Amino acid sequence: GRTHNRGAFLSQIIACEVATGSILLCGHSPYRQWQVYRKTHLVIVTSRDDLAGDDLGEKCAAIVRTALPDSKAAVGRGPGVQRIASLMSTRQAEVAVLSRPNGLAMYHGEGTFEQYGPIALRVVVENDTHQLVCREDFPLQHGFLLAEALLTGGTGLGLSIPPINSAASRDIPPHAGALAFAEGRAVLDEGKQH
Repeated sequence: GRTHNRGAFLSQIIACEVATGSILLCGHSPYRQWQVYRKTHLVIVTSRDDLAGDDLGEKCAAIVRTALPDSKAAVGRGPGVQRIASLMSTRQAEVAVLSRPNGLAMYHGEGTFEQYGPIALRVVVENDTHQLVCREDFPLQHGFLLAEALLTGGTGLGLSIPPINSAASRDIPPHAGALAFAEGRAVLDEGKQH
Protein backbone atom coordinates (compact mmCIF):
# COMPACT_ATOMS: atom_id res chain seq x y z
CA GLY A 1 0.00 0.00 0.00
CA ARG A 2 0.88 3.66 0.11
CA THR A 3 2.38 3.49 3.60
CA HIS A 4 5.20 1.30 2.33
CA ASN A 5 5.80 3.70 -0.54
CA ARG A 6 6.16 6.69 1.80
CA GLY A 7 9.30 5.12 3.24
CA ALA A 8 10.78 4.79 -0.21
CA PHE A 9 9.55 8.20 -1.36
CA LEU A 10 11.96 9.94 -3.64
CA SER A 11 15.11 8.15 -4.40
CA GLN A 12 16.40 10.57 -6.98
CA ILE A 13 15.72 14.28 -6.68
CA ILE A 14 17.98 17.35 -6.84
CA ALA A 15 20.21 19.98 -5.35
CA CYS A 16 23.71 20.90 -4.57
CA GLU A 17 24.98 21.69 -1.13
CA VAL A 18 23.44 22.52 2.21
CA ALA A 19 24.23 25.90 3.68
CA THR A 20 22.46 27.25 6.74
CA GLY A 21 19.43 25.02 6.26
CA SER A 22 18.80 25.84 2.63
CA ILE A 23 20.37 24.62 -0.53
CA LEU A 24 22.37 26.85 -2.79
CA LEU A 25 22.33 25.93 -6.45
CA CYS A 26 25.87 26.75 -7.31
CA GLY A 27 27.66 25.32 -10.27
CA HIS A 28 30.86 24.32 -8.49
CA SER A 29 29.63 21.89 -5.83
CA PRO A 30 31.34 18.49 -5.87
CA TYR A 31 29.29 16.32 -8.21
CA ARG A 32 29.40 13.24 -6.00
CA GLN A 33 27.97 15.14 -3.00
CA TRP A 34 25.26 16.52 -5.27
CA GLN A 35 24.29 13.02 -6.42
CA VAL A 36 24.15 11.68 -2.84
CA TYR A 37 22.00 14.61 -1.77
CA ARG A 38 19.67 14.14 -4.74
CA LYS A 39 19.06 10.53 -3.74
CA THR A 40 17.99 11.42 -0.20
CA HIS A 41 16.13 14.73 -0.48
CA LEU A 42 13.23 16.16 -2.45
CA VAL A 43 14.44 19.57 -3.50
CA ILE A 44 11.94 22.11 -4.80
CA VAL A 45 13.87 24.58 -6.94
CA THR A 46 12.87 28.25 -6.78
CA SER A 47 14.57 31.43 -7.94
CA ARG A 48 15.68 34.40 -5.89
CA ASP A 49 14.15 36.79 -8.43
CA ASP A 50 10.61 35.47 -7.79
CA LEU A 51 9.76 36.16 -4.14
CA ALA A 52 6.19 34.84 -4.36
CA GLY A 53 7.40 31.62 -5.99
CA ASP A 54 10.15 31.21 -3.42
CA ASP A 55 7.62 31.70 -0.61
CA LEU A 56 5.30 29.11 -2.16
CA GLY A 57 8.24 26.71 -2.51
CA GLU A 58 9.08 27.11 1.20
CA LYS A 59 5.45 26.49 2.21
CA CYS A 60 5.23 23.43 -0.07
CA ALA A 61 8.49 22.00 1.29
CA ALA A 62 7.25 22.42 4.88
CA ILE A 63 3.97 20.66 4.05
CA VAL A 64 5.75 17.80 2.29
CA ARG A 65 8.26 17.41 5.16
CA THR A 66 5.32 17.03 7.58
CA ALA A 67 3.33 14.60 5.42
CA LEU A 68 6.32 12.66 4.05
CA PRO A 69 9.20 13.04 6.53
CA ASP A 70 11.40 10.64 4.58
CA SER A 71 11.37 13.05 1.64
CA LYS A 72 13.47 15.55 3.66
CA ALA A 73 11.91 18.17 1.39
CA ALA A 74 13.89 21.39 1.05
CA VAL A 75 14.05 24.43 -1.19
CA GLY A 76 16.94 24.97 -3.58
CA ARG A 77 17.28 28.61 -4.62
CA GLY A 78 18.81 29.51 -7.93
CA PRO A 79 19.91 33.08 -8.68
CA GLY A 80 17.26 33.36 -11.40
CA VAL A 81 14.72 31.46 -13.41
CA GLN A 82 17.36 30.74 -16.11
CA ARG A 83 19.10 28.49 -13.57
CA ILE A 84 15.88 26.52 -13.10
CA ALA A 85 15.63 26.01 -16.87
CA SER A 86 19.25 24.88 -16.99
CA LEU A 87 18.74 22.37 -14.14
CA MET A 88 15.43 21.03 -15.46
CA SER A 89 16.69 20.68 -19.04
CA THR A 90 19.78 18.72 -17.94
CA ARG A 91 17.84 16.47 -15.52
CA GLN A 92 19.69 17.90 -12.51
CA ALA A 93 16.35 19.07 -11.13
CA GLU A 94 12.98 17.40 -11.17
CA VAL A 95 10.66 19.73 -9.21
CA ALA A 96 10.38 23.52 -9.33
CA VAL A 97 8.05 26.41 -8.59
CA LEU A 98 7.56 28.72 -11.56
CA SER A 99 5.30 31.65 -12.34
CA ARG A 100 2.69 30.65 -14.91
CA PRO A 101 4.27 32.79 -17.70
CA ASN A 102 7.78 31.42 -17.00
CA GLY A 103 6.48 27.85 -16.82
CA LEU A 104 4.68 28.16 -20.14
CA ALA A 105 7.68 29.77 -21.85
CA MET A 106 9.99 27.06 -20.46
CA TYR A 107 7.59 24.30 -21.55
CA HIS A 108 7.57 25.65 -25.11
CA GLY A 109 11.24 26.71 -25.17
CA GLU A 110 10.30 30.27 -26.02
CA GLY A 111 11.53 33.75 -25.17
CA THR A 112 14.32 33.81 -22.60
CA PHE A 113 14.28 29.97 -22.52
CA GLU A 114 14.79 29.46 -26.25
CA GLN A 115 18.40 28.28 -25.76
CA TYR A 116 17.17 25.28 -23.70
CA GLY A 117 14.51 24.17 -26.19
CA PRO A 118 11.13 22.89 -25.01
CA ILE A 119 11.36 21.22 -21.58
CA ALA A 120 8.92 18.37 -20.88
CA LEU A 121 7.26 19.80 -17.76
CA ARG A 122 4.12 18.60 -16.01
CA VAL A 123 2.09 20.42 -13.35
CA VAL A 124 1.70 18.73 -9.96
CA VAL A 125 -0.31 21.55 -8.34
CA GLU A 126 -0.94 25.19 -9.14
CA ASN A 127 -2.52 28.34 -7.78
CA ASP A 128 -3.58 31.55 -9.53
CA THR A 129 -0.02 32.77 -10.14
CA HIS A 130 2.40 29.83 -9.81
CA GLN A 131 2.80 26.16 -10.65
CA LEU A 132 4.73 23.41 -8.89
CA VAL A 133 6.08 21.58 -11.91
CA CYS A 134 8.09 18.42 -12.38
CA ARG A 135 9.79 16.75 -15.27
CA GLU A 136 7.55 14.54 -17.41
CA ASP A 137 9.51 11.45 -16.27
CA PHE A 138 8.97 12.17 -12.54
CA PRO A 139 7.71 8.84 -11.14
CA LEU A 140 3.91 8.43 -11.05
CA GLN A 141 3.94 7.44 -7.37
CA HIS A 142 5.97 10.53 -6.42
CA GLY A 143 3.61 12.84 -8.28
CA PHE A 144 0.66 11.17 -6.58
CA LEU A 145 2.17 11.48 -3.09
CA LEU A 146 3.26 15.10 -3.67
CA ALA A 147 -0.21 16.08 -4.87
CA GLU A 148 -1.83 14.24 -1.95
CA ALA A 149 0.45 15.93 0.61
CA LEU A 150 0.04 19.42 -0.86
CA LEU A 151 -3.71 19.28 -1.41
CA THR A 152 -4.37 17.68 1.97
CA GLY A 153 -1.98 19.84 4.01
CA GLY A 154 -1.91 22.99 1.91
CA THR A 155 -5.31 24.44 2.65
CA GLY A 156 -5.16 28.19 2.34
CA LEU A 157 -2.56 28.13 -0.45
CA GLY A 158 -5.25 27.94 -3.14
CA LEU A 159 -3.66 24.88 -4.72
CA SER A 160 -5.39 22.63 -7.22
CA ILE A 161 -4.49 20.12 -9.91
CA PRO A 162 -5.11 21.43 -13.42
CA PRO A 163 -7.61 19.55 -15.56
CA ILE A 164 -6.48 17.67 -18.65
CA ASN A 165 -6.54 20.19 -21.47
CA SER A 166 -7.40 19.54 -25.07
CA ALA A 167 -4.57 18.37 -27.29
CA ALA A 168 -4.66 21.78 -28.97
CA SER A 169 -3.99 23.61 -25.68
CA ARG A 170 -0.63 25.31 -25.17
CA ASP A 171 -0.90 24.84 -21.39
CA ILE A 172 1.43 22.53 -19.46
CA PRO A 173 -0.43 19.25 -18.88
CA PRO A 174 -0.93 17.84 -15.38
CA HIS A 175 1.42 15.11 -14.10
CA ALA A 176 -0.21 11.67 -14.48
CA GLY A 177 0.33 10.80 -10.81
CA ALA A 178 -1.19 14.08 -9.60
CA LEU A 179 -4.11 13.56 -11.95
CA ALA A 180 -4.65 10.05 -10.58
CA PHE A 181 -4.86 11.53 -7.07
CA ALA A 182 -7.31 14.20 -8.23
CA GLU A 183 -9.49 11.55 -9.86
CA GLY A 184 -9.34 9.19 -6.87
CA ARG A 185 -7.48 6.49 -8.77
CA ALA A 186 -4.80 4.37 -7.14
CA VAL A 187 -1.29 4.44 -8.56
CA LEU A 188 0.69 1.23 -8.39
CA ASP A 189 4.43 1.14 -8.15
CA GLU A 190 5.80 1.25 -11.65
CA GLY A 191 7.15 -2.10 -12.71
CA LYS A 192 5.24 -4.08 -10.07
CA GLN A 193 2.10 -6.09 -10.56
CA HIS A 194 -0.44 -6.22 -7.76
